[in-house]
Amino acid sequence: MTKIAIVLTALVLMVSTLACCCCTFPATINIDGGPTIEVGDLQEDEERVPLGETASATVDVLFGTGELEISAGDTDDLFLGTFLYNVGEWEPRVSYTDGRLTIQQGYDEEAWGWPGDEGIRNEWDLRFSPEAVLDMDIKAGAGQGELDLTGLQIEKLDVDLGAGDFTLSFDEPNTAEMSRFTLDVGAARLEIAGVGNASPEEMVVQGGAGEITLDLTGDWTRSADIEVTAGVGRLVLRLPEDVGVRVDVEGGLANVEASGLNRSGGDYVNDAYDEVEIELDIVVTTGIGQVDLEVVD
Repeated sequence: MTKIAIVLTALVLMVSTLACCCCTFPATINIDGGPTIEVGDLQEDEERVPLGETASATVDVLFGTGELEISAGDTDDLFLGTFLYNVGEWEPRVSYTDGRLTIQQGYDEEAWGWPGDEGIRNEWDLRFSPEAVLDMDIKAGAGQGELDLTGLQIEKLDVDLGAGDFTLSFDEPNTAEMSRFTLDVGAARLEIAGVGNASPEEMVVQGGAGEITLDLTGDWTRSADIEVTAGVGRLVLRLPEDVGVRVDVEGGLANVEASGLNRSGGDYVNDAYDEVEIELDIVVTTGIGQVDLEVVD
């Protein structure tokens, strides 16, 4: 077996592990002769947690499969969620105790599988108060989602995505100081916009077999260290021109294309590097695939 084939096999196994471990839910692949989940009548639930005197909260979102939306909501509610589903075992569970809010998709350990019915629906619309400082941990197994974190105060963010199509955006500056932003992507297609508005001090991205577009533009308030591991797929980094940027690409099995950057030794730098106070130090470890580095206005 060639060296490249060995590496490819290892990467595929890694991606499979990431996709399976992304959520705490059982696998949704139906095996012939195994148990299945039946699709029933459409249910609509609403859950509300008043803000009260809450100044900060830890939020855990555990979503299995379907459509997920997250956004800023009313200032009077720490959380307001609307849930549509037609699989009884997937009834959502919401709890709030001692400053920890948990929103979890239910399941029955005795009856698991993929419904196999095209009429399946599982849709979550989750809204959080812009008045509270949040430590958010979001896990989604499969599906599609729009995570619009604009207007929320987030001091720490962890996102794990298995498979599907997701967007994540910060359209305005984060008023809280984000210490760390971690992102783990299995076989999903993900586009992130305005990371500079979140302005994390540290960011770690682990890519699997999907496609990741990481837009690092926005209103950076401080320098940051960013680590990106690209698996089997495509990685696009959109880089700001008004913040110093240095990109160190390690590995060598991926095709790297750079636009608007200069070579400095073995690194890629923009024109602002070493000329401005705020700088992004980016290390990209490549797998097998395509890496595009683009400086944008």
